[in-house]
Amino acid sequence: MSEFDFRWALMLLCLLIFGVSFVVLLWAAWRHHRRAEAERVNFHSSLAVEIAWTIAPCIIVLLLVWPTAKIFWSP
Repeated sequence: MSEFDFRWALMLLCLLIFGVSFVVLLWAAWRHHRRAEAERVNFHSSLAVEIAWTIAPCIIVLLLVWPTAKIFWSP
């Protein structure tokens, strides 16, 4: 795989992650808006949610950076 193909693959992967996360965000907002009782839920004191919000982006960044870092570290 050439460097050009690798960059295109990374760009497509980033666009795919963006697209999926954007669709999920819109779907969740629409679903909550359509709910008649639309109760407010305070989840900011939930340790599990806070940990998930921290770890998920870290994993995504590591998955995107790892292939690029391998290119620079390889002899």
